[in-house]
Amino acid sequence: MKNIVDKQFAKVLAGWIFVIISITSGLAQRPGRVNIPTDTTTQNQEDTVQYGPETSRYIYQSDLQNNRVIYQSVDTVLTGVHKYSRVENFLNYQQYLGVIGMASRNIYPVVPTTIGTDIGLDAYDIYVTEPEDVRYYDTKSPFTQMYVTFGGTGRNVVDVTFSRNIGPNLNFGMNVRTLSIDKQLGAVRREGDNVVRSSNITAFMHYRSENERYQLMANATRFGHNVDESGGVVEDTTTDSGLSEFFFGQASPVWLRGFEAKEFRFNYHLYHQFELSELLQVYHQFTRRHQNNFFYYQLGNETIDTDSATRYFSRVLLDTAQTADRIEYDVWDNEVGIKGSLGNLFYSVHYRIRRPIVYYNQDTVPTLPVYGQNQVDGEDFTELYAGFDLRLDLGDSTFLGGGVDYLNTESYRIDAEFSNPILKAKASRARVLPTFVNQQFIGNHNYWRDSFEPTAIDQISGSLEYPFPNIYLRPFATLSNINRPIYYRRDTTLNSRQAYPEQAGGAVQVLSPGAEVRINFLKKMHFQGQAIYTLTSGRAADVYPVPELTAFARLYYENIFLDGKIVLQIGTDIHYTSSYLGYDYDVATQQFFLQPNGMDNLGLIGNFPLPLPNGQSFPIADVFVNLKVRTARLFVRMPQVSAGLLDFEDGYFTTPFYPGQPLAIDLGIKWQFFD
Repeated sequence: MKNIVDKQFAKVLAGWIFVIISITSGLAQRPGRVNIPTDTTTQNQEDTVQYGPETSRYIYQSDLQNNRVIYQSVDTVLTGVHKYSRVENFLNYQQYLGVIGMASRNIYPVVPTTIGTDIGLDAYDIYVTEPEDVRYYDTKSPFTQMYVTFGGTGRNVVDVTFSRNIGPNLNFGMNVRTLSIDKQLGAVRREGDNVVRSSNITAFMHYRSENERYQLMANATRFGHNVDESGGVVEDTTTDSGLSEFFFGQASPVWLRGFEAKEFRFNYHLYHQFELSELLQVYHQFTRRHQNNFFYYQLGNETIDTDSATRYFSRVLLDTAQTADRIEYDVWDNEVGIKGSLGNLFYSVHYRIRRPIVYYNQDTVPTLPVYGQNQVDGEDFTELYAGFDLRLDLGDSTFLGGGVDYLNTESYRIDAEFSNPILKAKASRARVLPTFVNQQFIGNHNYWRDSFEPTAIDQISGSLEYPFPNIYLRPFATLSNINRPIYYRRDTTLNSRQAYPEQAGGAVQVLSPGAEVRINFLKKMHFQGQAIYTLTSGRAADVYPVPELTAFARLYYENIFLDGKIVLQIGTDIHYTSSYLGYDYDVATQQFFLQPNGMDNLGLIGNFPLPLPNGQSFPIADVFVNLKVRTARLFVRMPQVSAGLLDFEDGYFTTPFYPGQPLAIDLGIKWQFFD
């Protein structure tokens, strides 16, 4: 291990030296400036224009739609640039399968944005650019941002954004994000044996008429995501094996080979509005969402292993030679509305027609002759929504608002919010319909057809924040009440790793108080931290496991050189999650499901992230060096340096059977160009 790390470090150091020399050699130049002659008859008079973050700004559609258009400058902050994983960007408040690009879920309750019928296949949602996430730029010069990471053990991430204006009223741009992640478990070769191959391509444009009465925003996203599913590590069931067999890295034995999950999506979105007066604007938005999910297996003349000694799937329903499950989901969504401002009061009224469509398609068998079900059913119907939003602006940074979204007589969502620089509070109540997958699933290994009641969710959250000199403190709390939650339970067949949905008869209450703090001390030392303590109660508390404590801390040294041209940070990130009986994962249905209470019958202790016999958890620490040279930000990071320093040198779990990231070295650069 030491030789491997030394070789990686040598490569990283050489790369850093090359990049730093390349950048610093241009410090005497003036990048980002253009010379515009003011007199075509002479070259002596010049008007020098400085392009940079202040001339490359962006807004979101929600800013325009809610009449709060405040352009933000592009981010040039060095702190946190080494956090390139989407899971890490959520402060690790996501449970995932230990590898970038693999399935994930929220640890804490979230009020769904879709109150109607959704597909229910959302394990890869955090890797997709949704229409509401798109940034619309206004750039006085072409703007390019490259974020490239070469992660140790073959974890490579590329994220490139380009945007430019064509005249003052039209901007277009594109974002391309790719993942190429090698297998951390069960690899057949050391390099290039991918477990995740993913690309997300988004194109966007923003048009404003000369008087800005008419504005149009549009975007389109294509998302392709391939995952080789391993099912996790196969454990050694001998009594004296300990835990080390789980942490052999790429050489670890795995449950599945030849199984692949594929997801393909494309989204088209259009929003445009016309202002008749400040009091009255009309708008229309259209969204087309398409999602295909595949679960596929085919290995020539071999058959799917159902031997009781090594069985992962408890049953094969259609074909023992191949699995070819496919679910296709389509949504056509149109919304029209009026909005406007009357003094400090903003209002918006909308009417919406949404048509979701889903069907199941087994490539070889169009029917499913099991459980008396002889036909694979598809579903499509029309959902009609109506609602309104109100907001009273009480100052530049203070408002009181709320809204209602109502679907037929089946579901609804009500929100109320107050915000000022010190106090923020929000209350939401939603009645959410079951997803398609909750109600019906048809595949080679799983079948169910159920009828569930809507789930009711109430959530209240609030925070206080005030920046004292050198100290920022923000206590906060969230209380969620989830009535009749739908969850997944493991199949009762011995050794099965499959799951099926159930609905709890009662409610679960989740109370999560916490605090965020930032402290600057000794002039150049900085501390950032956040901790959340959680209590669960209610009749359904057992079906909603949440860790008692999650915490994040960052301690770093920062110094500035050459009049601000170079910024250096050296520090450590520490994550902690208390042990709890978390969710397992069913690869065929892309659903996280409950483990049995106590120790499961596979001999795996359910407590994690570190499944030790005494139920202990240990913090996971990374170290990093971040460097900013003008518009370039570079980093070197070593994840899990705590391995070997504390009493868990073998490793840790993020999900049962799925070890977390081993010791490695990551190198990356985030570089912005403004001309």
